[in-house]
Amino acid sequence: MDSAPTTTAAAHLLREGIEPERVVITGNTVVEATLETLPGEAEAHRIVAEHAVTPGSYVLATIHRPENTDDAARLAQILDQLAALDLPVLLPLHPRTRAAVEASGLRGPIARLRRIEPLDHAGFLALARHCRLLVSDSGGVQEECTVLKRPLVVVRNSTERPEAVRAGFARLARPGHELGRALRDLLADEAATERLAHLPSPYGTGQASAEIVAAVRSRYLTPERPAERPAEQPAAPLPALDRAPVAAAAARPRR
Repeated sequence: MDSAPTTTAAAHLLREGIEPERVVITGNTVVEATLETLPGEAEAHRIVAEHAVTPGSYVLATIHRPENTDDAARLAQILDQLAALDLPVLLPLHPRTRAAVEASGLRGPIARLRRIEPLDHAGFLALARHCRLLVSDSGGVQEECTVLKRPLVVVRNSTERPEAVRAGFARLARPGHELGRALRDLLADEAATERLAHLPSPYGTGQASAEIVAAVRSRYLTPERPAERPAEQPAAPLPALDRAPVAAAAARPRR
């Protein structure tokens, strides 16, 4: 049996020659992992306040992939584009990125951002849940943004997770003018929060584990009779966000 998180992943398996009867679309366990790890609202707001930012009025960025950190000119462009934004930019600094900044002499550009220590998963999700915009080259963030219902700019040349882009949660942008335009466009989109709140995650509803167990039981434990599949339950709704600061931030003049 081959478990596929999405129809796109299933199509890749079929193109590799996997027999169709072996492919089961289950959703991605990232949905339930995100929902289970995300702190409650009181704790999330405490974490946001701890970093001296206001819900809906800051950008959360993570940059760590070699394609971005190992090219000094490319990393400088990313830092410059982030620093040009009118909102505070929180940047949990990955060890690879920290070393690249030191090696490339980019202390000036990164000093204009709010550098913070790397976060645990719960702390990152709390900040991601209440940010105005996510900017990242992380694969996991591309999945998590569809659960948290936050817009994301993916700083990559290409992505192995096209589902988030196709669903409308993420936008792919290379460093330079393309990245700057994507950042400005998404920050100016005042309807993004409301629109994304109603979009389903392309990675499922949080039942992937149950689907995988049911598929394994059906194929390997009771071949004479398929196991009863659990009724699909919608993922737990996320609480409403504070939206007032978003409109105020979007109204500020752009540089």
